[in-house]
Amino acid sequence: MNPEQLLEQLEPLRAPSTIGFFPLGPGWWLVVALVSIAIGLLIFFALRRFKRAAYGRQGLQWLKELETQSADIQMLSRVLKATAVKVYDPSGVAGLSGDDWPSFLRRTCTKLDEKALSILSQVHHAEPEHPTSADWHHARLWMKQHEVPRA
Repeated sequence: MNPEQLLEQLEPLRAPSTIGFFPLGPGWWLVVALVSIAIGLLIFFALRRFKRAAYGRQGLQWLKELETQSADIQMLSRVLKATAVKVYDPSGVAGLSGDDWPSFLRRTCTKLDEKALSILSQVHHAEPEHPTSADWHHARLWMKQHEVPRA
């Protein structure tokens, strides 16, 4: 027989079916599992951080309201102390007054200069000064930048 005739008797070539995504191989299932775990951990830690910082957001909101009301120095001190009590040892923070109170705030926030919030030492004076815009700015800065002790 002629080779040409033999070739004509052959069926046409069939292309193999395309390879789909499923079923995945074991290596891909491992990749999917690891990515899922990583995303889950990221969400967990982000939510935990968000919840831990809630006191700061509340304090900033309180400061904003007091500043718009032109509150006095006692209210400024109250909001800072209420926030500090939530983060630091309540027995140590609650008793601070005089020069110790603004000193504590400057010690816990390295962004504040040595004169920042010194007006807070006048809280118990007969006629304390009224907080300036710089005092409100320093209070907001402390709310945002204070160092939270590790638990």
